[in-house]
Amino acid sequence: MLIKDMFRKRIDRELQGVIIVGQGEETNVAQELEEYVVTKELQRHFADFFAAYKKGIIGTTPKMGVWISGFFGSGKSHFLKILSYLLGNKAVGDKKALDYFIDDAKIADPMVLADMQLAAETPTDVILFNIDSKSNSTSKQDKAAIVNVFLKVFNDMQGFCGSMPHLADLERRLSDEGRLDEFRAAFEEEYGSAWEDSRQDFDFIQDTVVDVLSAMGFMSESAARNWCEKAVEPYQISIEDFAKRVKTYIDKKGHNHHVVFLVDEVGQYIGDNSRLMLNLQTVTEELGKECMGKAWVIVTSQQDIDSITQVKGNDFSKIQGRFDTRLSLSSANVDAVIKKRILDKTDTAAQALRLYYDQKETVIKNSSSSTTAWKRSSIPPQTTLPRSTPLYHTSSISWPAR
Repeated sequence: MLIKDMFRKRIDRELQGVIIVGQGEETNVAQELEEYVVTKELQRHFADFFAAYKKGIIGTTPKMGVWISGFFGSGKSHFLKILSYLLGNKAVGDKKALDYFIDDAKIADPMVLADMQLAAETPTDVILFNIDSKSNSTSKQDKAAIVNVFLKVFNDMQGFCGSMPHLADLERRLSDEGRLDEFRAAFEEEYGSAWEDSRQDFDFIQDTVVDVLSAMGFMSESAARNWCEKAVEPYQISIEDFAKRVKTYIDKKGHNHHVVFLVDEVGQYIGDNSRLMLNLQTVTEELGKECMGKAWVIVTSQQDIDSITQVKGNDFSKIQGRFDTRLSLSSANVDAVIKKRILDKTDTAAQALRLYYDQKETVIKNSSSSTTAWKRSSIPPQTTLPRSTPLYHTSSISWPAR
């Protein structure tokens, strides 16, 4: 038997070494869901998360923040993406995201699986993004940087212009009056290009926008031109108004609708900027107060929330109350994932290795012990080894469980 034939899955298949939020080709999504390993640690995290999320489905709660921490490579971004698939009840081919968990028996506790099923059946808009990639290059200098990014992705999710909030407000108003499609058709007929393809060049299409709005009777020509002039000015929105806008959207949707903001690497984005920390705290607080568990904020960070608030002082202790659900991913989770996802053997190969190990156990142990002893004996006294110096022992050999 060749070594490559021992593994349950093709050892030479392409794997994503780093999970990138926002990268969601359907083939990658299917592989992510099929091969996602739910370790013992993740079993607890799924249980804690969905138990907390359930409170906003069956009732109300102001504690709608989730803080996911873990060092680089611990799987926190992957966990965030998987949550987005489950909460959004994402369809991949002819299966839903939750079906991958059910079919492969990834979740051991039937109560947790029931909570996951309840969440999947709840209508939800999932907004998954890396906050640094969505923010403007100079936005960190603005104390309202985080609420501006939240507004941008919220507008994008609705199909409005995220990069130009003035235009998004116009589109929202047209949509509320049931005339957005009429505006799009009239604009394309006059300008020759689709509205969504042209709106980024607003400086060059203002005359057409004025003509279309006035021809529709939506605004007078002078009012439309005045609006266009204001549309290029800096946009400001208070956190309170943003939260109310989200609540209005949720109420309009009805049927216990939820909106979930899943924000990757928020800790790295905030850094040691106390103004951004305050902005995140207030955004989460206002969304909790206005939406009472119908809008959620789930973030990832390399630092746990306790260490961040201690560094930045007591002014930010309130944020711990909003991010009441805290999930920490450890290095043990990485080892378990590698063993299951990559090194998992077929039944035949595992049995063959057990038999071979039984035959060679003494030789292997003696050989490993001799190598370790030789390595140690060859080191002069008082020598400090660099951390990279390998010392061989049997724990480096991956044998199937006996």
